[in-house]
Amino acid sequence: MALMLAGKVIEVRDGRAIVDVEGQLREARLDFVKDVKPGDYVRIYYGIVLEKVSRSEAEETLARCSYHRSRKLELTFTVSNRRF
Repeated sequence: MALMLAGKVIEVRDGRAIVDVEGQLREARLDFVKDVKPGDYVRIYYGIVLEKVSRSEAEETLARCSYHRSRKLELTFTVSNRRF
């Protein structure tokens, strides 16, 4: 499952943005949003900037992501009557 992330744009170059997402720098393409500049907050999904957002909207998105990452999922697979 992929979650939408949000962060602050640090740098823009060659149609890509360097985005600070909770202290990790991620590169995201600017195919759909052209007016992004350093200091803007954006939502990214699968390495593509989808939209510019306010700082509070970015923080809300990250809070939702943190909630999902903190939940433990226990998966059990059964293949040919064997449990893994």
